[in-house]
Order: sequence, then structure tokens, then C-alpha cells
Amino acid sequence: MGNVICGDSGISSRVKQWRGLPRVFFGLAALSMVLVLPGCATFSVSVSQMEKAAANRDLDGALKALDNLKLSGADEALHHLNKGTLLRLQGNYAESNRHFDEAKRLMEKFNAISVTEQFASFAVNDTMKAYEGLPSEQLMVYAFEALNYLQSGDVEGAAVEARQFDVKQRLIAEKNNANYLSGAFVRYLNSMVYESAGEKDEARIEMESAVAGYKAQDSFPVPKGLADDLKRRSAGKSAPSEAVFILHNGLGPTLSEVVVHVVNPQPDSGPAVFSLAVPKFARRSEPVARVVLSSEGFSATSEIVEDVNDIAERSLKDRLPIIIARGVARMVAKSVAVNEAKKKGGTLAGLFTNIVTTVSERADTRSWSMLPANILMARLPLTAGTHDLTATYYSASGSVLETHEFKDVVVKSGRKAFVTDYFINPPSRAQ
Repeated sequence: MGNVICGDSGISSRVKQWRGLPRVFFGLAALSMVLVLPGCATFSVSVSQMEKAAANRDLDGALKALDNLKLSGADEALHHLNKGTLLRLQGNYAESNRHFDEAKRLMEKFNAISVTEQFASFAVNDTMKAYEGLPSEQLMVYAFEALNYLQSGDVEGAAVEARQFDVKQRLIAEKNNANYLSGAFVRYLNSMVYESAGEKDEARIEMESAVAGYKAQDSFPVPKGLADDLKRRSAGKSAPSEAVFILHNGLGPTLSEVVVHVVNPQPDSGPAVFSLAVPKFARRSEPVARVVLSSEGFSATSEIVEDVNDIAERSLKDRLPIIIARGVARMVAKSVAVNEAKKKGGTLAGLFTNIVTTVSERADTRSWSMLPANILMARLPLTAGTHDLTATYYSASGSVLETHEFKDVVVKSGRKAFVTDYFINPPSRAQ
């Protein structure tokens, strides 16, 4: 939601003074009150509280802050996406997947509804449209659910997610002609899932697709671990026993609001130039530059396997022309409403309607707040058995940020043991 400064607006008392004005005016006024008044003083504050608590490793506090948002209706999918992520970081994998499943259901539902069918988004602004998630976010849910299953020891459940992802990714690729939506990281992960499930051919196909996807994205080099997997699989060699460590690094980007000036295609119905509120990309820090995973004298250094910041920035760039076109159409319709109010209720009514339509114009700055900025992976070959792991997080300057120990990690012969963690810069630290 856009940032809104709340105060004693007195809108309700003023509306009573304009009895007899056209219905379209009251419709816009009512929708604007729905948009502007409820929760505007708590949304950004609660999101900040959630992120601060998570950064301080107070996941119970983060979950409480999220619940205090009382996200529902158009924002319900956001509630489930963020709650699923927090529960996953907490190790509550079954409950996490329950929320991710609900988020997927809602995103599928809202994705099938056109913008024109979601009338409020056209009449008022894009924040009234149900949040359906970016295509990249719709893909990421499958990775997080698969990891939840893997960390619960349910390889078959993870394989089901992998198969469902393949269908979803193809549908998204057909609808959005964008290389960054290859789902390379999820396919990399799915190749490990298929190997763990004993489906060797499927594993090789996913490795090849992941390599092709990373090359198409062209954000960073193909991870060496993936390239080595493909060589090994092509040579018919079995998977090694190893620990796979995945770090949710930082927080993904946010969107702020910026005003752009756009020529009115129908100047007879309003001003020559519209002031249109649109979202602006705001990248957040990636605090961990590398992870060193060690155990019993052996160590492995992480590689980047997903750049959430980059994908989100490309996505906004692709969507911005559509957002602007939709906004211009909306402003034209609002100008018509202002003119109608002026004709039927006089200059003062037209002025008030103009104020209502201006205040209601907000950019959609909602985002899946708990997504990481990027994802790092370290893979450490180990003998079958129980091992203690140490993960050390380094900044770009080489200083140690944190060190975490993971006790009694069970590695089975020819299988992978998945361990995950997260790191977010606390607000007091230099970003």
C-alpha cells in the first residue's frame, strides 16, 4: 500500500453537506474512504515491526506483528506468503506449507480474474486489486514448499512439488515472455529432489533446464555445483553424500511511490497532463557476501543461486508500461466523474470530487516482505553418518557477521541433508 498521512479528515461530516450530488461522486468518495482511512497508520509500521523482529531472530514477535496487520480480502495472499515464510524460518514446516498452499490457491484464483473484473482497482487505484503475486513469487513458493518437505524428511512430498512446479513454470513462461522467469533456482533444487527420490532421468533433465535457465537469466554465472552435477549425471555417476546449506540472505526489495506526469489522451475531459502515482523499485541490502560451511576439518564456500532483487527489478520494468496505461485510463474516467459532478452539483461539488479522486490515486507498493534479497547455497560432501556443521557468514569486507552451529545433522548414503538459515541486517547496523 502507498504511504498515507492520516489525520482528522472530517470526510464523513463533509459528505452529508453534498446531498443530491451524482451517484458516481458518492461511489468515488466511498471507495476513497475505504482506501485511505482503514489501517493507513498501521500498515507500514507493522511491516517494519515484523522485519525488525525477524532481524533480531524473534520469529514469534515477527509472527505477532504480521497477525496484527489483519491482512484480508485483497491482501490475504500476502498474509499467507509472509506467514509461510516466517513459519519456515522457525522450523514449523507443516504449518508453513499449509499457508503456502493457501497462498497458491488465492494467487491462482486472482490470477484468473482480469483487472476490469476487479472493478475497484480501475475505479480507485491498483491497491484495491487482489494481490496475486509476481510470476517470480508464484514460482518461489514451490521452492520453499519443497525445502519444507525435504527438511521434514518427506522426499516424495518434495517430488510432488517439483512436478507441479514444472506445469506452473511452463504456463507462466507462455504467458510472460521473460527470460528471468525460467525458474532456474527451483529447477536446480528440483534436480536434487529427483536424485533423492531415485528418479535419475528426471534429475538430469532438471539439471539441463536449470543450466539453460541461469544462462537465459544472465544475472550471475551458472553455479559450479550445478555444472558439476550435470557432468556427473551425464557420466552415470551416483550422487555423493553431502550437506546442502541454504541461506535466505537479507530482505527482498520494497516498492516506494513516485509521481510521474503523463499526457492526457483525452484533454477535453480533463487536464492536459495527469499526475500519476506509480511504484518505484527500492533495493535492500544483501548483508552476507559468502558462507563457509565446515565440518570435521572440511569446508565449502557458498555460491549465489537466486537473485531475488534482480528478478523483481526486471519484473517492475516490464510491468511499468501496463501500470501506467491502466492508470491513465483510470484518470480519464475520474476526470469524467469530476466533470459530471460539476455539472450536477456546481463548482464546489466538482472541486470536492476532484480532491477525492486525487487523494485516492495511490501506487501499489505491496510486496512479499519476507522474501530474501538473494539465496546462497553451500554444498559439503560428507561421509554417511551424523555430523555437526558450522556456518560462518562473511560480509563483503571479509568480516565475520555471525557463526551458527547445527548439531547432529544426519547424512544418509548417497543422499543430501538440507539445512537452512537466514540473516537480516538489524536496523541498528550499517546497511
